[in-house]
Amino acid sequence: MIHNRSSAEVIAQLKEVAQLVVNEPDMDSLSRQLAQIVARLLDAAQVFVAVMGERQLAVSHFFQDGRFHPHSLAILPGAEIAGWVMTHLRPFRSPDNHPTPPTITPAFAAHFPCEVVLAVPILNHQRHVLGVIECHREPGAPYFGDHALQLAQTIALIAASGMERAKLLGGMQNWAHSFQNLLAFSAALNEQKDTETLMRRLVENAAGFIGARAGWAGLVEEQTIRSYSYWHHGRWQPFAAEWRSNEGLPGWVFSNQWPYMTNEYPADTMADARLTAVFTIYNAICIPILGADNEVLGFVELHNKQDGRDPFTWSDVTFMTSLANTTAVALQNTRLLNQLETQRAQLQALSAQQMTLLEEERRRIARELHDEAGQALIGIKLGLQLLAHKVPPEIPGLQEEVDRLRRQVNESTAQLKGIAHALRPPILDELGLEVALNQCIADFQEHMAIAIHFESIDQLSRLPQEIETTCYRIVQEALTNVARHAQANQVWIALISDASHVHLSIRDDGRGFDMRQNDRQGLGLLGMQERAKMLGGQIAVKSALNVGTAVTVEIPLGEAR
Repeated sequence: MIHNRSSAEVIAQLKEVAQLVVNEPDMDSLSRQLAQIVARLLDAAQVFVAVMGERQLAVSHFFQDGRFHPHSLAILPGAEIAGWVMTHLRPFRSPDNHPTPPTITPAFAAHFPCEVVLAVPILNHQRHVLGVIECHREPGAPYFGDHALQLAQTIALIAASGMERAKLLGGMQNWAHSFQNLLAFSAALNEQKDTETLMRRLVENAAGFIGARAGWAGLVEEQTIRSYSYWHHGRWQPFAAEWRSNEGLPGWVFSNQWPYMTNEYPADTMADARLTAVFTIYNAICIPILGADNEVLGFVELHNKQDGRDPFTWSDVTFMTSLANTTAVALQNTRLLNQLETQRAQLQALSAQQMTLLEEERRRIARELHDEAGQALIGIKLGLQLLAHKVPPEIPGLQEEVDRLRRQVNESTAQLKGIAHALRPPILDELGLEVALNQCIADFQEHMAIAIHFESIDQLSRLPQEIETTCYRIVQEALTNVARHAQANQVWIALISDASHVHLSIRDDGRGFDMRQNDRQGLGLLGMQERAKMLGGQIAVKSALNVGTAVTVEIPLGEAR
């Protein structure tokens, strides 16, 4: 037994305890290794080290038969043997007589035989309890003697400094983790997320700050607060709920614009019965999210601080309120961005509608110019021809006047045809984009001494009408820009379409421009971008001085084929 061991052996094992403290392990590793050393040094069958938390001792494992066994146990002051030691600040050893012996519950006795017990407190220099070392031997084994008690107290004295360091290091790690959570939360606020994602990030990061294990958040929707999911032990679960004024904790903070805290949630009159029927909740804190004008935008509610072992405090309330205020700014910014996005989408839809109507109007006017005005001019031309045959030869001046009028009608007819073609080339509707682009290029080269190389690869004969119109107008605008600004000698145009996309590129070898100094885009380029966007496409412009300019367009086909 222990009293038969040599002093050198005991000193060696005490050095092992001292070395353990010097190594500065975390609290869990320290309690584990300490239990293992004590079991060997005191010949104990079972040993656990209970660590002091918020107003109670916590046991996560015990050492027996050469290995550790997980065993989660919370010991309140005065409860069981360790709780008695914590309260009286003195060792407990059986079979010593004590005026007020500890009360041992059947659940505790079922795991730990309590006939041969030794328990000593681990106290710091201010005699505050840091933990309790508790040792058990099998029934009928020799009791722990004075020498064992002295060794246990010596070990507790050495372990006290290790526990203080472990608490300090744990606190520093918690602060570092909280700082990381704060950075993550700040990044989440700066991202343009939807409000549901923003509220989830608030719950997750706030829980990380104060050690909560569950919670939810919701927003005010037409004088009703709604939440759609519940966060429990790191996972979101669908759980829809709504509250009106003074209903539940969210309804209370909505009405009073003030935080609500309870550390006895099941007994609280504001507790959510549906929630407690599904989840075990010990305590709760609920914070209103207030806008700039003190309007309640929503709430955030957290549950079970440290799995319910620790109570929420007003320091938690203060911290949570600051997070809620920061979130309120992000919520209002997100709503403004959503409103702007909605308005932008409406403007884009309106622009697309106006562009479609413009093309339809161009088509109608071109058709009327061709069919009605053109036919009228042809009728005038025929009438003049008949009139020319009826002019007497003896009136040559009149014949010349009729011929002049016929030439004017011919010129007007040609001009009218050109106007109609410029408004909407009928060849685009009748024969398709490739033929229309060839005609457009030919017309362009009649007026400009620029070589144009056109390549077209289309797997199908025709593209959807709106895509053909968009590509045609983009090429028209690009060639106009080349003529006005590029001073180019050659232009390369490529049109490639497959089952999913249409790819269009227009490239020239002109003087180009410095894109870093070209902050203001011309109306032509903006028009090309708007046409591509209204079909879900993208347009990119690349240019450099004395290199040329390239415009590339990609438009998805989708089901439009």
